[in-house]
Amino acid sequence: MVIIAEEKDENLPLKQVLLNRDFSSTLIKNYKHNGKILVNNQLSMINRIIKKNDIIELILNDANESIEPQKMELKICYEDDDILIIDKPAGVVVHPTTGYRENTLANGIAWYYEDKKIKSSIRPVNRLDKDTSGLIVFAKNPFMQNYLQNVCPMNKLYLAIIEGKLKDKGTIDLPIGRKPGSIVERMVRQDGERAITHYTVLKSSENLSLLRVKIETGRTHQIRVHLSHIGHPIIGDTLYGSNKLLIRRQALHSFRISLKQPFLNKYISIYTQVPQDMKNVLINSF
Repeated sequence: MVIIAEEKDENLPLKQVLLNRDFSSTLIKNYKHNGKILVNNQLSMINRIIKKNDIIELILNDANESIEPQKMELKICYEDDDILIIDKPAGVVVHPTTGYRENTLANGIAWYYEDKKIKSSIRPVNRLDKDTSGLIVFAKNPFMQNYLQNVCPMNKLYLAIIEGKLKDKGTIDLPIGRKPGSIVERMVRQDGERAITHYTVLKSSENLSLLRVKIETGRTHQIRVHLSHIGHPIIGDTLYGSNKLLIRRQALHSFRISLKQPFLNKYISIYTQVPQDMKNVLINSF
């Protein structure tokens, strides 16, 4: 990661320059102890006084030692020095788990990083369930992961096809927690964590509705749980009350992500098309 010092950085200590750019003290220590901080290609202490146009480079000893690289076709929608945005197909797990050690998106990205000589761990900023399709962002450094998760969160929009009809728009503000006796399933429960889901009806037929969904929080299975709880489960979502008559997975797709890229000083908005299985439902049912 490279930062070019500006006039506002003149005569400030290096640590303060980084803090002013939303680096946390913990992250600065991580670079200091597990990597190196260079100013104009020289190792530098964090109390060094910075001048305009100084080149600050932060390097972390990053590797994917625990993730086996596997070549796979990746649909890359956007990439720069700090982030990678992938359009994930349904049926692919994001990160290795006990039940899925291979053929995950992380395995494919580990191979891609190795092939492109990108020295970075696999850091998903947002996560998608195995059978949810669409855009997912990976940070190439710990600063960007923290920035997009906590400092300046991304704007995420989804498309969902649900059973039944809803009014034109609405908000579901109900807490979500783990369902007793299950390590997978979630439910609305008063002692859960607050979860807020906004929806807009884009199109309706006699039995189905197409929604645009925006979430303010990122609880596990949030959209699926909320819509099921109000009596309108996502079609194909057998875990939360639907069936697979119309589609063989939950009809949920992350179609737009917008974020601020602080190092490029610009906003990025990425769209992806609706996958064919959801298109088929829309063509045949609306």
